[in-house]
Amino acid sequence: MPVPREVKMPRRRIAILIALCIIMCVSATLRTFQFQIVDGESYLAAAQSGTTTTIEIPAARGEIVDRNGIPLAQNQAAFNVTFNFLSMERDSRLSLNNEKTNALIYNLIRTFEALGEEWIDSLPVSLTTPYTFTEDSETEVSRLKKRVGVNDYATAENCIDWIYRECGIKKYRDNDGNCTHCGEPFDECDYEEYSEEYARKIAGVRYSMLAKDFSAYNTQYTFAEGIAAETVALLKELSDEFPGVQIEETSERVYTSGDVAPQLIGTLTPMYDDEYETTYSKKFADEPGKQYERDDLVGRGGVEAAFEDELRGTSGTMTVTQNSDGDIIDIQETSAPIAGKTIQLTLDYNLQKELQTELADYIAWYNATNTRGKVSQNAALVILDAKNGGLLTSISYPYYDINDAIENYEEVQNREGSPLVNRALNGTYRPGSTFKPIVAAAGLTEGLITPSYTFYCDGYHYYYYADSGYTPNCVGTGHKGGANLDATQALHYSCNSFFYDLGRRLGIDTIGEYARYFGLGVDTGLEIYSEIGRISKGTDENWEGGNVIQAAIGQMNTNVTPLQMTVEAMTIANHGTRYSTHLLDAMLDETGNVVSEYETTVASSFDLSDEAYEAIAEGMAMVAGDLTGEYRVTDLGYDVYIKTGTPQVTEDRTHHCFIGYVLKDGEPEIAIAMMVEDGQTCQRFLRRILLAYDKAQYPEKYATEETVENAAA
Repeated sequence: MPVPREVKMPRRRIAILIALCIIMCVSATLRTFQFQIVDGESYLAAAQSGTTTTIEIPAARGEIVDRNGIPLAQNQAAFNVTFNFLSMERDSRLSLNNEKTNALIYNLIRTFEALGEEWIDSLPVSLTTPYTFTEDSETEVSRLKKRVGVNDYATAENCIDWIYRECGIKKYRDNDGNCTHCGEPFDECDYEEYSEEYARKIAGVRYSMLAKDFSAYNTQYTFAEGIAAETVALLKELSDEFPGVQIEETSERVYTSGDVAPQLIGTLTPMYDDEYETTYSKKFADEPGKQYERDDLVGRGGVEAAFEDELRGTSGTMTVTQNSDGDIIDIQETSAPIAGKTIQLTLDYNLQKELQTELADYIAWYNATNTRGKVSQNAALVILDAKNGGLLTSISYPYYDINDAIENYEEVQNREGSPLVNRALNGTYRPGSTFKPIVAAAGLTEGLITPSYTFYCDGYHYYYYADSGYTPNCVGTGHKGGANLDATQALHYSCNSFFYDLGRRLGIDTIGEYARYFGLGVDTGLEIYSEIGRISKGTDENWEGGNVIQAAIGQMNTNVTPLQMTVEAMTIANHGTRYSTHLLDAMLDETGNVVSEYETTVASSFDLSDEAYEAIAEGMAMVAGDLTGEYRVTDLGYDVYIKTGTPQVTEDRTHHCFIGYVLKDGEPEIAIAMMVEDGQTCQRFLRRILLAYDKAQYPEKYATEETVENAAA
């Protein structure tokens, strides 16, 4: 597929963006007109004796899109309610611990309650007495105690009392029902302040202000995020009642298809204290507009984390001028914010989405029909562009919705099958017989065998170590009773004995060398985190000479990821050339123009001769040809090559997997690997994979009159 040169956006989305831009431009023009034209002369005179404050204008985070421009993580227009320090009443600004500020917060809270809106309360203390620290808030509690300056053993009550004193929050009555100020019984007291309930709510806001260092030096505090349009309208009507309270149009991160490739995309979370101190406080230290604040959101996992630097934009600035009375008389934008770069991935959204659905159906079918008594809960599937190593699909089953994980992390984490684990990139497994093409390639390249070389196997046991009582099994099919097998036939029948003997002759060091050529036990180059795995070696603990033959069939201490298994298939398809894997297709600016593109990178290469390749490819083609009936793959317009494996986990437990690659018109197209824990015959899923790929790659072949009409509309 040609690399897209720009993000393809639906026309409706473009129209919305244009409308938003027009609204913002008109608003800015009117504001400038008001300041510079209508009130220009009076402001100019006052400004000469006033003060100027610089305020940061946040930049939009870059979006994440698939190879065709389909959004995976984007920004959605949202409204926040903020306090602007410079716009608050003058005496409130001079002393935030006064009654006016608390009354303002109280009235705003009551208004929000009436509207069913929520506000930010970062105080890790229960909302009701007796006050206790909230569960799972150890870090926040430590941060609270540090901020209020109490001892480590201080109670939640101690912390609340400190906030009440520091912020001048007056409780209406004590636990005995007496006024805390005059000491009289509640019913006989005219002192009107806050109940215990609202004192705590006000304290939550005041603490959040303290945590954000809301002051003349940090002039904006966000009270609530993502409020409804109806709330926006009402607050604008009541603006005189809430001095310093403003509506801020901003953007929020949304994952509209949060269940598609969630382990790859990642999410945004606040940084931890130690992260800020050791990492983020030092990042971009010399780049104005890019520095981090302690409570900024940062990418956590997947693409959001891997491309944090590129996704993060550069804030702009505006200057606010006040006269000697503290009134705002002028606002000027001194530098415009620059949005972060859009990250265009190699991932194919449509292919990923369809195969997630298909894989879930397959696992359900397998569990309902298998006769092994084993239930499969976990699986992984990876598809690479065999021409350049681009990651087209990465599925870890079971999967989840990013939005669920944001709202209910622990519940998602504890679900059956551990969906947060990315088995495609980080699950490590013995490759079993999918390792045999590597051993065949090593033997053919090193000259220990030729394509015509044959080895006799009786189909049952390997006898080289028989004198010592060690006769490992050959469980290959198609040659029970004995046969002379060449490399092609040995791959087709998956003859253990052939590869036992070849592995013994190669030695573990040479096997390991070729395994790394094929991308096993090494970094694949992927931009997001993936396990490196390991290859069996002669220095492993308790290693014995006979262990090399088990290593030759993908057992022993070899553990690799499904991604690495896919790289193996890709390397075979390219006759020994291994490309670095990658998720990045291109980076784009906010207008959709390409600013940089990924350049295909060769990670390693060895000379797999044409005759050696043909010997391996023919054997793998025979395995693909064994799929018949509803599972056949030879009628889809592709040349298909696969090798299956049944890695032994324990004495009574095995997984099942396959690797494969596809040629179209004689050229490498895609490489595939699939692993099903406690599975069997997972190659039967291959037809579904190829049909889904063909549909995603060549949608015009599957277009109907209805789909054409819908696309035109």
